[in-house]
Amino acid sequence: NMRASVKYILAALVLVALSCKGQTPEQKKMMKDMMEDMEKKGMEAQRQYDSIMNTPEMKKIAEQNKAFEAQAKIDRDKRAAERKENSEKPVSPKNDLEDYIISSGNAKKFDNWSFGEADIVMIGLTRYQNDPGNKKKIGTVKADGSFDIQLPAKIATYSTIKENRWLSCGYFGDKGNIDYSNTNTGVMNGYILIEIKDQLIGRLYLATAIELIDGWNPMQYHYHDIPGYILEWFYVTGETSAEGRCVKENRYGEGKDFDITTVYDVQLKPGWNLVKREFDGPRIFVDWGEGANNKHTYYKEEKISVVNELPGDAKWVFYDQTY
Repeated sequence: NMRASVKYILAALVLVALSCKGQTPEQKKMMKDMMEDMEKKGMEAQRQYDSIMNTPEMKKIAEQNKAFEAQAKIDRDKRAAERKENSEKPVSPKNDLEDYIISSGNAKKFDNWSFGEADIVMIGLTRYQNDPGNKKKIGTVKADGSFDIQLPAKIATYSTIKENRWLSCGYFGDKGNIDYSNTNTGVMNGYILIEIKDQLIGRLYLATAIELIDGWNPMQYHYHDIPGYILEWFYVTGETSAEGRCVKENRYGEGKDFDITTVYDVQLKPGWNLVKREFDGPRIFVDWGEGANNKHTYYKEEKISVVNELPGDAKWVFYDQTY
């Protein structure tokens, strides 16, 4: 632009002045005339620049630019203030319970089902996940939310009751002793999924409330939330039992040390059994820090038993995994 051109001319004058040292009188005069000419041209360029910038059109553009910069600063300050305000607000924990649908009773029906017709499948029917026959269709959810389940009459088992991680001590770091009868009896856990065209949309559980599913952490063997129980399907090849207790010593330090005792009184009959994991009784409060959603109470004791039929207060729970 014009202002930059003036700067270049002035810089050239300085360079010319520095180069005059050691020249003849004629050369000095020639350089002096050249410098005066360049200075005049620089002044003329500055005059033309000032003349252009002082026109009504250019003044209007300059005012518009100033207004734009002022508004941009207001917007930046507003966004900065909003970010600061949001950072100071307490974080509201996500309501995970919105991801669940629960039946009104123990009947096989979801009143607010919206996924259309779907398949109910059982997985884990082979030793390895990728083996053929690992999953089997065992029922259908109709468009109105009603469904049926037909458990397989007979399935293969790949572990004994003593080896089953849910009926033994040690897998989750717990310690204790369990007495088994018929230790070579085969056992398999039945996990139930819901799919549409072989694509997973969720999991199917049995429990007294949604909180029982949402608060259970199978990786850490912890549960926190309301009293109640979870029901799980176990298939066994013969009559067997597991009786005893395991203690999980949780040592996290800074007031976060607590023990959970699991009491087993499990009497299993050949075929399918409903195993009950019940949470009730005294609890211990643990503040994990970092927000209200990390303050939990854990049951000091969990009871594992078997029910002969589906209890009246049990409910079917669908966990939506379409996100």
